[in-house]
Amino acid sequence: MSQLSTSLSKIFGIIFLRSQDGTRLYSKYYPQLFPKNLLRVPEGVLTNIDVQKQFEHNVWEKGKRVGARLTKGSETEIFQYCQFNIVMKAFNEVHLFVLGDFEENEIILSQVINGIYESLSHITKDHINKKTLLENFDQVIIIIDEICDQGIIITMDPSVIIARATMRDTEAISLEKQESTSIQGGAFSSVFASAKRTFAQQFMGSG
Repeated sequence: MSQLSTSLSKIFGIIFLRSQDGTRLYSKYYPQLFPKNLLRVPEGVLTNIDVQKQFEHNVWEKGKRVGARLTKGSETEIFQYCQFNIVMKAFNEVHLFVLGDFEENEIILSQVINGIYESLSHITKDHINKKTLLENFDQVIIIIDEICDQGIIITMDPSVIIARATMRDTEAISLEKQESTSIQGGAFSSVFASAKRTFAQQFMGSG
């Protein structure tokens, strides 16, 4: 798998942070595709959650400085932090970052973040903020999963992402209704509800 992945475009992580103070809203990392030395940053080792949060705050600090000229979410800033190429978009209340290593093409990373942005704009009707992301939490997760599989980029086409996300969301709702009385369905609903509560606490708890 690792040998195959070297010839494919891949990302290290996707991070949503509060614009106000750089605290985590939602983050997903894909360390399994990268050498262990890439995981070590000045804050510590990125397999540790506390290290991740400090790392994310420092990424936000640098992004805030280099991206001071950004005025709307359609604009993208590219910068480097530690051993990562990072692309950033700033929305109302939210900063979005996509991380790749120094070998990854910055254009590819920009296409990934644009794919996320356009997909989120579609599901939130051009109102991306903490509230609309929380309300569409399930589709946010689906969008990220449709863009990449364990960090390997699958598609960056917003039309494809939106179509697949809509289809999967419809299928999930149908499946949940069918299995709502079964133990398996109940367990799925419970796990999903728990994840959504955690997500809500991250979004609203510090606001």
